[in-house]
Amino acid sequence: MSERDYREPSAVGPPGHGMRERSAVYGFFIIMGIGTSAWISRLPTVKASLGLQPSGLALMTILGGCGALVGMLISGVLTDRLGVRRAMLLAASTWCLGMIIAALAVTLRSVPGVVLGLLFNSAGISLWGTVNTVEAGAVERFSSRSIMPRFHASYSLGMFLALGLGSLLSHLGVAISAHLAVNALVSLALVVACVLLCPAQPLGDCKGGADDERSDRQEGSGQLTAFGKQLAAWGDALVLMLALINVALEASEGAVNDWSGIGLVDAFGVPESQAGLAPTIFAAAMIVSRLLGTHLIEGLGNMRSLVLTLLVSALGILVYALSPSFVLSLVGTGIWGVGAALGVPIVTTLATKDPAVAAQRASVISTAYYGVSWIIPPAIGFLADHTGVRPALLPLAFLLAAVTLLVPPVSRLTRE
Repeated sequence: MSERDYREPSAVGPPGHGMRERSAVYGFFIIMGIGTSAWISRLPTVKASLGLQPSGLALMTILGGCGALVGMLISGVLTDRLGVRRAMLLAASTWCLGMIIAALAVTLRSVPGVVLGLLFNSAGISLWGTVNTVEAGAVERFSSRSIMPRFHASYSLGMFLALGLGSLLSHLGVAISAHLAVNALVSLALVVACVLLCPAQPLGDCKGGADDERSDRQEGSGQLTAFGKQLAAWGDALVLMLALINVALEASEGAVNDWSGIGLVDAFGVPESQAGLAPTIFAAAMIVSRLLGTHLIEGLGNMRSLVLTLLVSALGILVYALSPSFVLSLVGTGIWGVGAALGVPIVTTLATKDPAVAAQRASVISTAYYGVSWIIPPAIGFLADHTGVRPALLPLAFLLAAVTLLVPPVSRLTRE
């Protein structure tokens, strides 16, 4: 698989791009990680305050998440029409409004109110994710290095900070409404600061320089509307294959948070505090690998790195699920995290190579994962009832190995 990398800038960007814009993108990712994880850090309080069983909490989350599904379907169009700065402000404001509504609703013990808040919250975060992807892809295209993994490491760092702060505030007895409302307002203020740090014409708004012949044919004489490009992206073989690879990677990553600790408790009878080491080790491995992974991608190229990350992730799941000891299972989660770290950043890079359709492709890839994410966690839980939690995760390893078969056709379609 020969690859033509982006080590040489493919075009000259508009005036004003550089370290300020790159710093703004790092900020967008960190703040998004903080924002999404603050709510997760207080979920036990949410469950107790509303008097919900696990199934009720899951149903409430699914209903509230419908906002993300709608948002992802139109986020590419909104990003294309509004531009990076305005789309980011709309996304953060919508997310902030939803978080405040949900926090107040928890205090009032109103499940419908929480669902309403989560609808706004998830719609905002879906648009936020698309804008992040488009702008990060553009900044990387005009950079001399592979920096996408470091952007994603910033998101992981934000999650760490928010989860730690949430645990501390919960221990101190800080009211959930105060915590989440202040977090939302401060996050919004920081997003505004990052938007102001961006130049007037961010690189994500530059649609020229496309090197994808298929997108050129789709554009034709330039008559396709934003909605037309969105529909065309859903019929694009390259985008659909990238979406499938991303689904496997994201499902694997999400399974760690949902099931890895429970699996260790069930298998070895360790206390919950020790079982929590599994997702912690996974996250730490992700951050370190994403910070250092740029060298691997620059050395091997996107395609070889993608195959490697898929296979190492699968190996980590096998070690975690089949190890006869608690310590070896923890080692497996570390291998799992090392492998999973670079997959999503590489898919993001490949999806945003063509600036003319980057927003639409990012929207399709995110929407595909979100739709499947409603199915995979319950499926693992159902299988675990019959096999135990650790064996129920083994199909994810086979899924990761299977999607490596998509890498050669992706390589051909991206002409790498």
